[in-house]
Amino acid sequence: MVDAVVILLHPILGFSMAIWLYRQWKIMKALKTKKGIMWSKIQDKKRSEIVNEHEVSGRRSLLFISVVIFFAVVADAYRYFKLDADISSIVSLHGWLGLILAFFVYLMYRSGTKIVKQREEKENIKQVRGIHQRIGDFLVWLLIAVVFLGFLRLLDILQ
Repeated sequence: MVDAVVILLHPILGFSMAIWLYRQWKIMKALKTKKGIMWSKIQDKKRSEIVNEHEVSGRRSLLFISVVIFFAVVADAYRYFKLDADISSIVSLHGWLGLILAFFVYLMYRSGTKIVKQREEKENIKQVRGIHQRIGDFLVWLLIAVVFLGFLRLLDILQ
């Protein structure tokens, strides 16, 4: 029972974070294009309210990804020390891409806080916002790869 909890906690948290990040990206895309299912869900809200919710969620992103990575390390350490997993089975492309994903979440956090600061100081945010959007677009593709590889890795671990 403990084995299953320790091993499955990271995939559950990671998938939850993937949905959360994708939803953040989709909401901002819908706000920009004013199309799609997500737009129909947010069209009655004020733009400033949606942006504020996005900013609040963005501030939590570093904590959330740190927790996900922490439980990945705990699960791998548990597999190595308690379940006698081979060290080569601990290191994976999923893990390396996950760390790269964490780096891009950090870049999103930094550019997002810079946008807020520049907006409060009445500076032009167009350039930083463009960078933030492009990082977000790349992050979603990387997120899809990490989730897919994580699913394959989980199947490998559970067999």
